[in-house]
Amino acid sequence: MKTKEENPSARSEKSYNSVTVWGMVITSTLGMFQFGYILTILNTLMQYFQRDVYNFNDKDKELYSSILNSVVPVGGMIGAVSAGPVAKKIGRRTSMIIIDIVISIGSLFTLITNIHLFIIGRAITGFCIGFNSTLVPLYMNEITPLPIKGLAGAFNQIQVCTGSFLAVLFAFGLPQTNFSGLQGQWWRVMLGFPILIGSIRLIFFLLVFTKETPKYLVYNNESEKAEDALSLIYKQESVNEQLQILEQAREEEEKGEKVSFKDLFGPRYRKRLFTGCFLFFLVQMIGINAFVCYSTDIFANGRTADTAVILTTLFCLLSLLSTLVSGQIINRYGRKTIFIWGDIAITITLSITTILFLNESYQALVYPIFMFIVLFGISFGPVPWIYVAEILPDIGIGIAVVFNWLGSFLVALFFPVLSNKDMLGPGPSFGIFGVFGFAALFILAGCVKETYGLTPAQINELFTGGKTAAVTFEEVDTSSSREVGAFGGYYEALSDSEKPLIMKN
Repeated sequence: MKTKEENPSARSEKSYNSVTVWGMVITSTLGMFQFGYILTILNTLMQYFQRDVYNFNDKDKELYSSILNSVVPVGGMIGAVSAGPVAKKIGRRTSMIIIDIVISIGSLFTLITNIHLFIIGRAITGFCIGFNSTLVPLYMNEITPLPIKGLAGAFNQIQVCTGSFLAVLFAFGLPQTNFSGLQGQWWRVMLGFPILIGSIRLIFFLLVFTKETPKYLVYNNESEKAEDALSLIYKQESVNEQLQILEQAREEEEKGEKVSFKDLFGPRYRKRLFTGCFLFFLVQMIGINAFVCYSTDIFANGRTADTAVILTTLFCLLSLLSTLVSGQIINRYGRKTIFIWGDIAITITLSITTILFLNESYQALVYPIFMFIVLFGISFGPVPWIYVAEILPDIGIGIAVVFNWLGSFLVALFFPVLSNKDMLGPGPSFGIFGVFGFAALFILAGCVKETYGLTPAQINELFTGGKTAAVTFEEVDTSSSREVGAFGGYYEALSDSEKPLIMKN
C-alpha cells in the first residue's frame, strides 16, 4: 500500500487552494446547469401550455413543440463554433460574463405570451448554452490542477443532469387548472430561472473570481497577471513552477506546426475526425433527446399527467445518479470497451421499447426506458466528450461538437412528427434509433481505438501507424496546458491498479 508521501496525487493536493479552485469550478459550471435545464424545461411545460397558456390544439402543440425544441440546437451549433474564437480574443471569463447577460435577455423573451417571441427567446438561449458547452470546459481545463481534472470533468456532466432534474421537479408547482396569482404564473418562474443562475455566475465573476485563466494570460504575453492568477489557484511555492510550465508550453506550441482546417481532412486526421463526428452524432441518433424532451408525453400513455411527471422525475434522477458513478467505470474499463458494450445494451433496450410500443404495453415501457438512461449515463453520456478531446486537436473538437448539435436538431424536429400515430407512430420511431445503434456497432468496432492512459504523442502514433506525428505535445503537465473541447477529459495521474482491465485497439 502506498503511503501518503508516495502518492503523487496526495503530494499534488498540497500545492493548490482547494476552496478557491472548487469555487471557480462550481461557478463556471453553472453554465452547464443551464445547458441541462433549458434543454429539459419544455418536457413538462408543453401540456400545460396546450391547456392553459397558449391553448394549442393537438396539431399546433405538435408543430410548436417541434419548433421550440429544434431551435435550441440550431442556436447551440452557432454558439459552439463561436465560443472558441471569441474566448481567444476577449478571454474566457469576459466571454462568460457577456453570455450570462445574453442568456438573461433570451429568457426574458420566453416570459412574454407571444409564440414568436418565445421562439426567438429559445433560439437565443440555445446559442448561449451551445457557447457554454465549449467555453466552460475550456475555462475549467485551464484552472483545475492535475489531481482533480477527472473529477472536475465529471462535474460538468453532473451539472447538466442536475439542471435537467431540477427542471422536471419544478413541474410539480404547475397548477392543475388555470389559477391566477403566483400559481398561475409559475410557468414564468420556470422559464425565468436561468436568469437567476446567470446573475449568480455574473456576480461571482465580477466580484470574486476577477482574474482571467493563467494560460490565457501567458499566451497573451501578460506574465505578471498570469502570476497573480496562479497565486489564487496554487500555493506560493508552486506558482513559479506552474508559470514556467505554461511559458514552456507556449514556446513549444509557437515552434510547432499548427493544425489547419485542411489538415483535418488529410490522412493524419481524417479517420479521427470521422470517428469524433460520428460519436457525437450517434449520441443523439440513439434517441437521448427524444427521451429528455418528450419523456412526459411518452409516460402519459395509459397514465395520469401527475404519474407521467413523477416518472420523468425518476428518469432524470437516474440520469444524475448514473453519471455520478460513471467516472469509476470509465477508469476501470477504458473507452472502447464501454462504447461497444454500451451500444449493444442500449440497442437492446431500444428494441424492447419498440416492441412494447407496437403491442401497446404502455405500463411496461418504464423498465426499458429507465434502463436506457442508466446505460447512457455510464457510457454515451460522458465518454464521447472525453474520447474526442483526446484524439482531436481543438479545431477538430469544435467540428465534432457541431455534429452533436446537428443530431439534436434532427431529433427535436422530426421525432414529434414521426412518432405521431398518423405517421410512423412511436414504436417504429424508436425502432429507427435501434437501427442506428445496431449499425453503429460495426463502426465503433472498426474505428475506435483505446486511448486510456496514453499521452497525446502516443495517441498520434496510434492513429498514424507509428509515423511521427505532425504535432506533438511536450510531456510537461500537458493536462494543465492543453486546451480541450467540450467537457474536457480525464487526465489524472493513475497508478497501475487504476488502469483499465481491457486495453485493446
